[in-house]
Amino acid sequence: MSSSKIAIIGAGMAGITAARTLTAAGYPVQVFEKSRGSGGRLASKRSDMGRVNLGAQSFSAHEHEFTLQVQNWLHSDWLEPSVSQPHEWKGSPYMSALTRNLLGNITTHFACEIRSLSHDDNGWSLHDQHQQIHGPFEQLVVAIPAPQAQALLRDCAPDLAEHAAQVQMQPVWMVALGFKEPLAHAFEQTPNDNKVLAHIIETPQDADHPMQTWMLRASDAWSEQHLEDDKEQVLLALRDALSALYPAQLPEHDSAFAHRWRYGLGALSHPVGHLTDVPRGLYIAGDWCSTGDVYGAWRSGQQAAQQIIEQAAH
Repeated sequence: MSSSKIAIIGAGMAGITAARTLTAAGYPVQVFEKSRGSGGRLASKRSDMGRVNLGAQSFSAHEHEFTLQVQNWLHSDWLEPSVSQPHEWKGSPYMSALTRNLLGNITTHFACEIRSLSHDDNGWSLHDQHQQIHGPFEQLVVAIPAPQAQALLRDCAPDLAEHAAQVQMQPVWMVALGFKEPLAHAFEQTPNDNKVLAHIIETPQDADHPMQTWMLRASDAWSEQHLEDDKEQVLLALRDALSALYPAQLPEHDSAFAHRWRYGLGALSHPVGHLTDVPRGLYIAGDWCSTGDVYGAWRSGQQAAQQIIEQAAH
């Protein structure tokens, strides 16, 4: 297969895993990512608090094959144990560093949003936001959230788009609060029936984090109800909810921001691993095709790449 005849849309865990698996097998690929950095929901953000993980704060590894992979990442110093979540792992020193290390030197076009696809006898052409056309590519892996995949595939692969349309994605609001002076008291445990907060995760003050940071994840129901609120409203609401769990008056924070994941969580009710249109060289991957988590994304990307490799061998 000649150079760069495989395109991958999406530089989250599924897309990166597909890219690494194909590259290791000798197939050069090009990755297209609409954001300025890698990671998808493993992304992180620079802030006055230091690097803050925007989405998944950690992940677990139970399946044998994935556990072996995690151990390899650990030995490469790409992972470290999560302090706040026992028996879980996080990217070192932040989540998107893991995906950046996994991408390595693979050709990746950042800030390149693929808005439409076309297919003919020469393969797949990718049309970006600047009306530039990339390709043609013999094989295409689409590894983006289900609603985005549905929109992209609606005209060129309606059957696969219909699968993506079945996924009900859950939005998630996240808020980070930073304190130059670490808080003097511990928070009361978040009750299971808390209507606003689902998780509270601390990043201690250290050389990389000039402030003690508290990442607040809103509950699913609250995030859904307040999906279109502006960020300042969300920040104040989640801070108030945190304050209610503090045994004293919560000091004023020194830095803060809110981030909305419009497509935060969701997966097919019956996981398929990945979706394919083999005759046209089209493969759909993502955590939503599998178990809806980091492992599911990794597994889905690997399966899509392995099927491309097996098809090429025939």
